[in-house]
Amino acid sequence: MARKSLSAWVKTLVLAGALAMGTSAASAQYQFCVEHGVLVAHLSENFQEKQFAFGLIGQTAIMEVFVAESGTWTIVVTDVAGTSCIIAAGNNWENVVTQPGHDA
Repeated sequence: MARKSLSAWVKTLVLAGALAMGTSAASAQYQFCVEHGVLVAHLSENFQEKQFAFGLIGQTAIMEVFVAESGTWTIVVTDVAGTSCIIAAGNNWENVVTQPGHDA
């Protein structure tokens, strides 16, 4: 339920930004971007999501996955300037554990 609130909040901001910039809402989808610390604080305070994993995207960006015990998750990409964008978010996160000696 909390994820629905974030989704509505993000959609509202994206739509407002798209209208202000004169672009279509469809092209603005998934373009909610803010300073990295602001986004991390928002995910932590409002959804109790903590960084679960991260990986480099070449030399230009880092991809992070934030997860809460409740199962909500958010994927964020941050560029070298420190601007973070929400790429995807959802519910029902599950960790998959590979047993030693078994290929994934």
